Amino acid sequence: METKSRVNIVYVLAALLILAGLISAIVGEMRSPEVAVIFDADGSISSNPYSVDLEFALTDADENEFTIAQFEGQVRVVNFWATWCPPCRDEIPDFQAFHEKYEEKGVKVIGIALDEQGAEIVQPFVEEMNMTYLSLIDTTQKAAREFGGIYGIPTTFIIDRDGMVQKKHVGYMSYENLESAVLPLLAN
Repeated sequence: METKSRVNIVYVLAALLILAGLISAIVGEMRSPEVAVIFDADGSISSNPYSVDLEFALTDADENEFTIAQFEGQVRVVNFWATWCPPCRDEIPDFQAFHEKYEEKGVKVIGIALDEQGAEIVQPFVEEMNMTYLSLIDTTQKAAREFGGIYGIPTTFIIDRDGMVQKKHVGYMSYENLESAVLPLLAN
């Protein structure tokens, strides 16, 4: 009987730890001194525009170095993802279609893979998914830290032509969500 009590206590403690972690992640996601958080109807997090240092460099699978800042003057869609993430896999075809339609209209789609294995795992995945938009690799979470931390993937940031973050979306982002977030910025 005593063993069952100990097992129950372990389960309760584990559940409490998981709940505490979830609460901490939610509070951390919403707590930023410079950002007033508002959730849109589509689940996106809107905010007062804020800046992020976009000068940090990341490499693609071929070791070419890029900064997000080098695409100044374009609306940038920065999507944090990983090869093992099912919602990431599901949204990639929408990001690819969006890239194909809007690249010539001033939109730069940038995927940032958070896989710790780096190019070894990301490159075959990019080829398998026919991703032609810029795919960078962040094995050290450098970009994630610059964006204030990523608490769940996929996470997408919409950055205007002046380099201001206009929207953050945590979770699957559809083609329609992309259009509703980006098209008003293209009109400006």
